[in-house]
Order: sequence, then C-alpha cells, then structure tokens
Amino acid sequence: MSTEWDYMSTLCPPVYACVRRPCKDADARMQLNGKLDKAEWASAQWTDLFVDIEGPARKPNPPMATRVKMMWDDNYLYVGADMEESRVWGTYTEKNTVMYHENDFEIFIDPDGSRHNYYEFEMNCLNTIWELVLHRPYKDGHSIENPRNLSDIHSAVFIDGTANDPSVTCKKWSVEVAIPLAELVQAGDMWRMNFSRVHYDLHVENSQYVKVPNRREYNFVWAPTGVIDIHRPEKWAYVTFLGSTAVDPLAWQDICLAVEEERTLEEMLNKIYYDQRAFHDAHKCYASSVMELYEPSSTSPFHRAVVSFECAVDKQSYVVTSRRASGGKMYSMRHDAKYTVADVDA
Repeated sequence: MSTEWDYMSTLCPPVYACVRRPCKDADARMQLNGKLDKAEWASAQWTDLFVDIEGPARKPNPPMATRVKMMWDDNYLYVGADMEESRVWGTYTEKNTVMYHENDFEIFIDPDGSRHNYYEFEMNCLNTIWELVLHRPYKDGHSIENPRNLSDIHSAVFIDGTANDPSVTCKKWSVEVAIPLAELVQAGDMWRMNFSRVHYDLHVENSQYVKVPNRREYNFVWAPTGVIDIHRPEKWAYVTFLGSTAVDPLAWQDICLAVEEERTLEEMLNKIYYDQRAFHDAHKCYASSVMELYEPSSTSPFHRAVVSFECAVDKQSYVVTSRRASGGKMYSMRHDAKYTVADVDA
C-alpha cells in the first residue's frame, strides 16, 4: 500500500471564506498598487501563515512570515499576499519566463476540483508574470499549455525597501493580483486553490545577490501537500465564494460541515488512487477490484462506500465510484487522478 498517502492523509486542507469586495460599483476594478492597507481589504480574512510544503510534522516553520487574503466581485478574484523578506531579489523581466528558478509567489486554481486543467500563475518582485495551464498533474503524465495568458489579468508589487540592493535591509514585499472571472463563479461556489512561495538562500558577490550554490529551494505554502510537489490538487485548500462582504458564523459552520462530509469520501477515493499507484508499481497493472487491491480483512469500509470499480481489460486504467450515504451525489476517481462529482437522484 502507499506509504506516501499514509503521511499525506494526515494533512487536512484549510477551508477559506472568500468574501465579496465591498464597493459601490461592482464593475469598477480595484486599483492595484501592491499594498494591502486599502479599506477594501479590511473585511477579507488572512490565511494562516505559510508552512513548509512537506508539513509541520516534517519541517520547521519558515523563518519569514507569508500570508494571503482574498475577495471577489462580479469580474475579478483578488489575491493579496504579504511576504516578510530582508533580501528582496529577482532578475527576470521577460513575461512567461519560468519563474521558480528565482524567488517568486505562485497561485494555483482548480475551479471545478477535477485536478485536471488547472491554472498556475507565478510572479516575482519585479512584477514579471508567468501563466500556464496543466491539463494533468506531473505525476499523471502531465500535459501543459505554456504559456496560457489571461487577457485581463492585472498585478502589482510593493517593496518595503529596495529590490536587488544588498546595502538595503528590506522588510517585506507584497503583491496584488486581479484574476478575471468571466462570470465563471457564483456565490456559493467552491474552488480548490493553493499558494506557494519559492525562496532561495542568497549571498552577496560583487555587490549583487546570487544563489548559494548546491542548495535547493524552499517551498513555503498555504496548504502543505506532504511531498515536495505542489501539483497535488487533492491537498489544496477549499475556497468558498460568499455572497456577502462578511462571514456569518452560523452559515460558515454549515459550510465547513458540508466540506468535511464530502472530504471524507474524497479521501477514501484518494487512498484507493494512491494504493493503485503502489499496486501498479509492483505488478505493472492496476487491481481490478477492491478485493484484489486490499486484504479481505481491510476491505469492509470500502465495500460499504464503493458503488462501482471498473477496470479496463488490459488493467492499465480504471474508474472507481462512491456515493454519499444520504444520496444526491456520486464521486468518481480515475487512474490519472481526474476527480468528478456529479448530482444524481437520491
């Protein structure tokens, strides 16, 4: 069975309430300057401080604080990130340069939660951006549309200090990003999202910052995946778009309970998916049934929840489906990690 999933399953993705932007003119885009002290940001909640991508059980907390807040209006999802940093560094100035070889901030959005066709946005302290779409995660035979630039995206950077100047001790850099929604989101919708901050140790040579050689990057994230791979959408946070500018505590409690109910079924399918990967590594094919995948003594929880287990004749692909006990929805997982939720009659 998958020892990788054994640890990943201990990490519970956060749930975030994305409030409406408080504004009189919903069609007017917020003016961006990278600063998060605008009155409009006041009602948006901060995320928890970022942690190492492997999770706090395996790696210590980052030495510098990173946090994000979000809000939305009729046209945009707004992301604001605040990043402590004494050495603000970045050299890339050409759009769609692969950004993560230097310090950067990254946004990942999976609107339908399918883990396929998700959007990635990266930017550095010079406000140089890179956008792409991943049709599948890297571990599932990735297919990339690179670049994939949104026509109406906007971003801005504020630096409390001076970039690329070793004589200056900076305090932080912060960013604002306005991501066009194109009417894709409605109040009550839920997306899977994550944020990442790639950070390198630096030293000074000839009055310039350079990376310390032979030292890999740090990956500080909102929702840890448990492995050094941000492309595990199954561990990204749940972001709910609220129809109000503030969070109603009772309504939010109901939302969190509903998320937890669905997450329980999703995690069961995640386990099957990862155990199938381990089975395929060992046998060069997938198991064709729950009974083949697990010892008989450990199959009882899966028998109660799994509705169907369909495997191709050559045993190189499969679809496993589950159903909520109360009815109403079917949950399916495919061999390439595509996850779907469909409404059905009770």
